[in-house]
Amino acid sequence: MGLFDKLFGKKHKPVVSEKTLNFTIDIQGDCFIINGSRLEVPMHIDALTAVLGEPRRVGFKTKPEDREFLEKLHNEPVTDRVNYAWDELGLMCYTYNGKVVNTFGICMQPVDYNSPSDPRGLYGGTVLIGGQPWFPLIMQGEDCDVMRELNFGEYLLTAEYTDFDQDDSTRTEKDFTGIEIQLKSH
Repeated sequence: MGLFDKLFGKKHKPVVSEKTLNFTIDIQGDCFIINGSRLEVPMHIDALTAVLGEPRRVGFKTKPEDREFLEKLHNEPVTDRVNYAWDELGLMCYTYNGKVVNTFGICMQPVDYNSPSDPRGLYGGTVLIGGQPWFPLIMQGEDCDVMRELNFGEYLLTAEYTDFDQDDSTRTEKDFTGIEIQLKSH
């Protein structure tokens, strides 16, 4: 890495993880299954660590106005915002207290912006929703201008577009950055 890259940062281009090529994540209405291991959102971070191994931890300072906004939005206290990333797997999760996972993410395509908590690799395995390919089901969800939202059982699934201006009728699987799983707001 050159001096210019060290000073100004070189954009990291994530690549598909060889480790995940044989993975399957099947999102059910009340859980999701990773290679036979049943997990639920919300869950304690230890449950994910037992299945996926040790993640990289990224903590965030939360300004009082952001804390108030997040607490109203998600109807839960925000005490220690920490995201975790399994870089080699292209998987990630969010917490508001450092321990309880409230959102689980599958990163399948590079994004134009780089968050410090984004995995450094991309997930290359299979993603299913209720045992079916994910893409046709996501396309049945609600179009929200920058993403699609699908209510599926107890979960809200979101899939963000790589190109917000693209015509919806031309979208393919490659036009989504990934899928996030979170409990529906009640």
